[in-house]
Amino acid sequence: MRKLLKGILIAGIIVVVGGVTSIIAINMKPDPPVVEMDQARLALAAARNIKAETYARETFEQARLLYDSAMACWNRENSKFFLNRDFSGVIQMAKLSEQTSALAAELSLKSSSTIEATVKTKLKYLSKLVDEVNVLSRFPLSPRIMDRLAKGKLALSEGQAAFAQDMLVQSNLKVTEAETHLEVAHKEAYKVINNYFGHYNTWKSWKEQTIRESKQKKITSILVDKFAGKCYVYKNGQLTNEFDAELGKNWIGDKRQKGDRATPEGLYKVVDKKEGHRTKYYKALLINYPNDEDKKQFNAEIANGTLSKKSKIGGLIEIHGDGGKGTDWTDGCVALTNSDMDKIYKLVQNGTPVTIIGSAVSLDVILNDKKQ
Repeated sequence: MRKLLKGILIAGIIVVVGGVTSIIAINMKPDPPVVEMDQARLALAAARNIKAETYARETFEQARLLYDSAMACWNRENSKFFLNRDFSGVIQMAKLSEQTSALAAELSLKSSSTIEATVKTKLKYLSKLVDEVNVLSRFPLSPRIMDRLAKGKLALSEGQAAFAQDMLVQSNLKVTEAETHLEVAHKEAYKVINNYFGHYNTWKSWKEQTIRESKQKKITSILVDKFAGKCYVYKNGQLTNEFDAELGKNWIGDKRQKGDRATPEGLYKVVDKKEGHRTKYYKALLINYPNDEDKKQFNAEIANGTLSKKSKIGGLIEIHGDGGKGTDWTDGCVALTNSDMDKIYKLVQNGTPVTIIGSAVSLDVILNDKKQ
């Protein structure tokens, strides 16, 4: 009996000791870093939501790597016997990831605001530049300049579309590309056209002279404004008719030689009226190109070598029909629609003055008018 009681006592002591030991061991088990990891995950998500991956890419990537490292460390600790687990490293990396995510978010906000302001400024500037470029595009510019203009306008359009979708980085890249193309094109085009408008005072005096003589001599006179693409008829100094006119494909500048497809500028007169089988353009008014001044300039260019000695001065410049194509297509003539040709044909006669000028208004007025 005594032995039985002793066995029961020993077993009881073992159970009690085992239970106490288990309770102590359970209490010594380290708590998993659930809170810290949740906070790190939420901070990373918040940074991603404000596009830190785009606007603070390096900092965001650091935060993400820290979070991934913390998760990996957590998994390694969980694989150990529970009393051997140590989550201090996990907690340290989780907190560092949370702090880095917050920094990435702050940097993202600053960067996106800066880019947005930059793009807005560029878009406003380029819109004005395009308005001016569109005016300059009226002139027959070189293929190289036109290629720049086309690329610039396309990039600007893509930049505007990206900005509308809040894709600021992509928008900034496209707008910067557009800026490069458009500024170069504008600079080169403006240089060519500004040089062309160096003759403006001469054109202005020719126009005034044409209208004055029409009034004083009570005659009909024709004025062709190449930039405006217009053919005007004056009678007794008063404007009576206005027609759309199409010109030589390379109408900018004075005509220098045969085949340059430029429309000449100067003071001319009608020397022949053609219709029927005498012209292939419905009806035509032949003018006296080349006049004495044209011949003088041509000979001077031959003499100084700016034109080849084999060059020919050309001729057969007319105001003729078959116009209305919507583009400048002639070899240097002035084309009107056949219905307008019928009207002007009745108004003029051999000897009617024909004045052809580059523009009736200055380049500054043209550009400022388009900006308004």
